[in-house]
Amino acid sequence: MRKVFASLGLVLSGLVLPQMASAIMIVGGPNDGANVGSVDQFIQEAAKAGNPTQETAWVNSILGAGSVTFQVKNEGVPYYSTDAAGVFAFALAAPTADYFLIKNATRMALFRNIANFNWGVFGTASLSSAMNLGGSDSFIISHVTRFDAVGVPEPAGLLLLGSGLLGFAVTRRRRRS
Repeated sequence: MRKVFASLGLVLSGLVLPQMASAIMIVGGPNDGANVGSVDQFIQEAAKAGNPTQETAWVNSILGAGSVTFQVKNEGVPYYSTDAAGVFAFALAAPTADYFLIKNATRMALFRNIANFNWGVFGTASLSSAMNLGGSDSFIISHVTRFDAVGVPEPAGLLLLGSGLLGFAVTRRRRRS
């Protein structure tokens, strides 16, 4: 029995530990020293869409029909420099989002929020010069649109379900013995 729990512990630690990444910290401003996790996954950039309905359609054309639903659009989002070169962060107020896009006057870029759901973290290296992202004082995020993934189970939920099934199997086996 101890071997089963030891094995389960190793499996669980293998699922959790790789998700931990080196921390990126905000430098200066009201959130100085805040841990924002790591850079979120850049997916694609395009010419801007006119409204949230068009933005949602564009995201679903990339991720697959019905992959996301529109959550909220925030205008005039302040962003902060970090201790990583060319990496910036902005707060994602509740509710948090699975995907977000940043938008300026001419372009939009889609990201998957992977590390810290309270922060959107993006690197300028993955974006084109048309995004006007030259440095911490030379670009504007006109707005951030946030999206929820549709029908994708959370890893923690799957882990809980698997643990419950394992417990059920162990209990059932004990009763048969």
